[in-house]
Amino acid sequence: MASAVTVLLLGCWLAGHSGVWGGREFLKPTIWVSPSRVVALGGNLTIHCEGRQRSMEFFLRKAGHPNPQVRTVPDGNVAEFPITSVGREDGGSYTCDYRSIADQNRSSHPSDPVEIIVGEPSYPKPSISLLSPSEGVSLGAAVTVQCRGQHQGMRFVLNKEGRNFRPVDSDGFQAEFSSSNVHRDLGGSYSCSYHSKSEPFNVSYPSDPVELVVRDPGLPRPSISLNSTGVTAPGANVTIRCEGQRRDVRFFLHKAGDLNPQRHMDPAGARAEFRIPSVGRQHGGSYSCSYRPRSEPFVSSLPSDTVQLVVAEPSYPKPSISLSPSWGVSLGGTVAVRCRGQHQGMRFVLNKEGRHFPPVDSDGFEAEFSSSNVHRDLGGSYSCSYHSRSEPFTVSYPSDPMELVVRDPGLPRPSISLSLTSVTASGADATIRCQGQHLDVRFFLHKAGDRNPQRHMDPAGAGAEFHIPSVGRQHGGSYLLPHPDRHRFYSHRGNRPDSAGNDDSSHPSGLRRARSEPPNWSYPSDIVQIIVAESYYPKPSISLHPSGGVALGGAVTVQCRGRHQNMRFLLYKDGNSNALQDMEPAGDLAEFPIRHVSWRDAGTYSCYYHNKWYLVTWSYPSDPVELVVAGREYPKPTIWVSPSRVVALGGSVTIRCEGWYPGVEFVLRKAGHPNPQVQTVPDGTVAEFPIPSVGREDGGSSGANLYGLEGLKPQEYSRLRALLHQYLELLGFSPAPASELPCLKENSQ
Repeated sequence: MASAVTVLLLGCWLAGHSGVWGGREFLKPTIWVSPSRVVALGGNLTIHCEGRQRSMEFFLRKAGHPNPQVRTVPDGNVAEFPITSVGREDGGSYTCDYRSIADQNRSSHPSDPVEIIVGEPSYPKPSISLLSPSEGVSLGAAVTVQCRGQHQGMRFVLNKEGRNFRPVDSDGFQAEFSSSNVHRDLGGSYSCSYHSKSEPFNVSYPSDPVELVVRDPGLPRPSISLNSTGVTAPGANVTIRCEGQRRDVRFFLHKAGDLNPQRHMDPAGARAEFRIPSVGRQHGGSYSCSYRPRSEPFVSSLPSDTVQLVVAEPSYPKPSISLSPSWGVSLGGTVAVRCRGQHQGMRFVLNKEGRHFPPVDSDGFEAEFSSSNVHRDLGGSYSCSYHSRSEPFTVSYPSDPMELVVRDPGLPRPSISLSLTSVTASGADATIRCQGQHLDVRFFLHKAGDRNPQRHMDPAGAGAEFHIPSVGRQHGGSYLLPHPDRHRFYSHRGNRPDSAGNDDSSHPSGLRRARSEPPNWSYPSDIVQIIVAESYYPKPSISLHPSGGVALGGAVTVQCRGRHQNMRFLLYKDGNSNALQDMEPAGDLAEFPIRHVSWRDAGTYSCYYHNKWYLVTWSYPSDPVELVVAGREYPKPTIWVSPSRVVALGGSVTIRCEGWYPGVEFVLRKAGHPNPQVQTVPDGTVAEFPIPSVGREDGGSSGANLYGLEGLKPQEYSRLRALLHQYLELLGFSPAPASELPCLKENSQ
């Protein structure tokens, strides 16, 4: 008997768990509502019932209503029950079940209930937000959905298609729904609503939807780029490109501060382009992008890096930028970059490609960016801009660029020379030559007042030639250069300091820097000047007062008269490239006094004039005038031998004799030889007497020659001769006595 009871009970248990009990042998179906189980009055929804078998008859039942709705699905396993123009009477709890079409005695258990909630106009819709990054939350992380209404003490309901969440009662205005371990199934679109705890079917309208996107670190991050760099002008067209590593994905463009993705695209390949036509200030901001596999619409890659779209604000005039010191800074030195705008209380931004600097807030009109230990990486081109502190992506146009020159004291200075001398006629050709000490370099030619190098060259050797064909007034100015090697560029921005370290904007120079490194510059060369003659300034007249010769120790005045008033006049003497005197008279006549005239003052003079404010366009020179100094004799000349006065048989030497004045005849005499050598030098002050292929007859009895200077007093010559004998003895020679062998000069006129 006990055995029969046991078998009966076991059979009952098995029947209950196998679905046979009471004719119910099918598993219960799944029920859900779309788009949401919370619906506004007059809205539409659909209740879905999904069975586990095909060819079934589905029943939708509402609690408290005896008559179910019926749908026959002969070929599938899902029935749909649409409710259009929802009324209050449609709210309530629903279940569904199904039975076999062929055998109506075989049916399922009822589904879990689902509640249809009809919105109550007296309850304003709540707001919903994710307390996590708006672009998504990573797998395994925690997330909280916050719902906030406008009534206290309500019951809050979280809605997601295909999923039910336990409602949360709140004593305040809001409720939170949390998950501490996010998985893929939590991704989707959410809304929320609330109702009185005593009236569960009298509910607020649902909130706007918010998406929970689950980020999968296993998906490679995309890259992002912007076709516009720096500050973008209003009205320009911009393209943001996003590129991944797989196809069959949807790309999303995100803008910082926007709750939902800005735009999305379904490209055919692995790259999407988001175009923004006619950019306005509303488009300024920080952008990133991500992608989602089309098979998992709420599973996303991690976001890309960001790009900044900065839109220029026409009401903010571009600022000015300057460097201190302006002529460059040595390695390890200190430099300051100053940016000055036209509005007070702005935030200033310093821009350099490949480098970020913290912005500086200013209460005035300018900001300063400083570095106390300059290194090579700081060299380069800088600009700056400014914006309101509250609108970081609406910015002024950038300043003009300014280059920071980092100079390397280890790079030798280059030398510079000019093919022209004095004042150049318009239309002439000029060549500026730069010579360094390294091969494989880039030379830069700089002109004073120009912010950027005038020109540059990559020569094969250690020198460069910059040709200026048909010189015009625009070419007048001061030029300088740098010394380079192709691992060290040379260049120069700014001005050259004078001996006191002060800035002199009228002096440019040349520099060098390495091509493969950050800018690395030599110190600048010396300066050459191109001065262009202007036909608008007729040549001046020049005269001496008194007009005859002047005695040693006397006084004379050189007068220069131009054709324009209030000019700057300059006096030059042949053989000297620098102006002897300059002055700025009130009228058209300049007077240059020479007091206590000496032999050095004798010679040919000319003069020029130019506008005081435009320094590189001059008049043509005056005709020359000669100052003759009357006296009893010429000062003694200087004599020397090159390369050395000790020479091997067959070698070559040159004896040079230098006087004080041009236009004289030089005479070279050798002791014991009655016939001197004579040479006339009409335009210079040095005569050269070469002795090629030296033989024994060119030397004296000791193997060395003694050359004296004619015009010495006997005691001066004896003293000089004794000194020369002592010097020869120190060198190991035994000089024989020699008579006077003077080098003298005689007036050739």
